[in-house]
Amino acid sequence: MKQTVLASLRFLVLAIVVFGGLYTLVITGVGQTFFSEKADGSLIVQEGKVVGSKLIGQDMQAADYFQGRPTEVSNLAVFSAEQASLVAKRKETLLTENPTQTEVPLDLVTASASGVDPDISLAAAEFQVARIANQRNLSEEAINAIIKAQTQRDFLSNRAYVNVLALNLALDKLSQE
Repeated sequence: MKQTVLASLRFLVLAIVVFGGLYTLVITGVGQTFFSEKADGSLIVQEGKVVGSKLIGQDMQAADYFQGRPTEVSNLAVFSAEQASLVAKRKETLLTENPTQTEVPLDLVTASASGVDPDISLAAAEFQVARIANQRNLSEEAINAIIKAQTQRDFLSNRAYVNVLALNLALDKLSQE
């Protein structure tokens, strides 16, 4: 019995050292060596100041900026009454803020499981163009050009999407010119 307990304790110590220490150091080293930008959080730095991350969505409610997905975390069922009520309220708000639009893209009214999605669909970005153009006194063509320049495609599905922070930084840059 004593030998079994001692053997188990030795294995436990060895497992903690190998899997809790060495494995962590190796994986961190590989990440920092080959993927340092991503391992450090994909931070966006302007003029020596961190303005955000490509991986974490920010709650942007100003009328002259692109807005991302709702930041409230949601684990509601698709057909729940509470979810339907939240989506209806969000649609009403967005249609009021964007009076030239009639159909709200789904990703602007449904929250994600994480609440920090950094990207929106191309349709969600295009939905907001008229409002932003009006707020910033810019042409819709100029804003559409920004969207086109920032558009990315998913490797597996070829779905088009844009990073909200990148769009907003490009808007600020355009407004400064």
